[in-house]
Amino acid sequence: MSINFTSRQKKGLFLSFLVSLLAMGLILYFTFSQETYESLQRVQPHYLFLAFLTVVAAWFLEGLRLHLIIKGVEREGAPGIPGLLDCVKIFLSSFFFAGITPMALGEWPSLLYYFHRQGVSLGTTTTLLIIRNILTKSFFLVTGLILFALYQGRVEGGLAMNYFFRLALLLLILSSPLYLVVLLYPRRVIAFFGFLKSLPFLRKVADSPSLRDFFLGLRREGEQFQDSLARLGRGRKRKLMLPALLTLGYWFTYFLVPPLIMAGLGLEFQYWNLLIWQILIILIMVYAPLPGGSGFVEISLATFFSPHVPSHLLGIFVVAWRFFTYYLFLLVGGFLVASPFPFWLYPGEKK
Repeated sequence: MSINFTSRQKKGLFLSFLVSLLAMGLILYFTFSQETYESLQRVQPHYLFLAFLTVVAAWFLEGLRLHLIIKGVEREGAPGIPGLLDCVKIFLSSFFFAGITPMALGEWPSLLYYFHRQGVSLGTTTTLLIIRNILTKSFFLVTGLILFALYQGRVEGGLAMNYFFRLALLLLILSSPLYLVVLLYPRRVIAFFGFLKSLPFLRKVADSPSLRDFFLGLRREGEQFQDSLARLGRGRKRKLMLPALLTLGYWFTYFLVPPLIMAGLGLEFQYWNLLIWQILIILIMVYAPLPGGSGFVEISLATFFSPHVPSHLLGIFVVAWRFFTYYLFLLVGGFLVASPFPFWLYPGEKK
């Protein structure tokens, strides 16, 4: 049966659409002109069709990554391993819940729910999510370091852009190793928390419920990661090599969308600059308080791309980028979630 949305989920969906549409409407209002009409008549639609195919390819790359991680975690011949198409549907369904909740908080619970309905144990699904998270964080860490070295901490776009680029990469570089240390040594988290409580000037802060819950959450995630490594076993860790490559494939495919849009609009571009700006936008989406980064993403797109996209096409570019990389995911995911045909989403589920 289809899923009935809670009032909070409906509010999240409404807020996401409202703020995003308002932001895009304002950008279009200030950038639309007669030149926009003339430029739209020269649009090359085959590039936009290629952007659509690229998005679909990214869906299947992510579905294949999920499928292969589960195969690597589960014992040989274990029943209940979802197929490729099932994993694609689950990914898109979870994207919908990620897109309507602040900081994508709805993604993990929805993945646990859908995989469990497919017959995957909660332990295996938790292992899958931890490994997937590690692969994604590692990708952004390595890519960030490479970009920082190649560009020596400088990008086009002015002083503010350079400052934001360095700050974002610095936070990424500092937080990723810290996250790995927490995962590898979860018991040290509690020891560190106890040390903070022993310091008189930090005792009140360390005793706060929010900080205590934060450290306890880190410890739980670290212990789950340790369990994940144990479930993989020494001989099966090599099976994560292909999912690691698929992580590269997914993100670089995702990052191909703006170049294709710009090519369709007849604009020149430098791919590496587009890559840097997209990484910054992804970082903004992660920490934006509104669902799907609504408002923040549109304004960031307009700011980052304004030096290289003519003003009369800037609004069109922002709308096209947002459609292919967010709304298309959200619409297909929402259709799967609300579909009245459970056998279509869960063909192996018993009725």
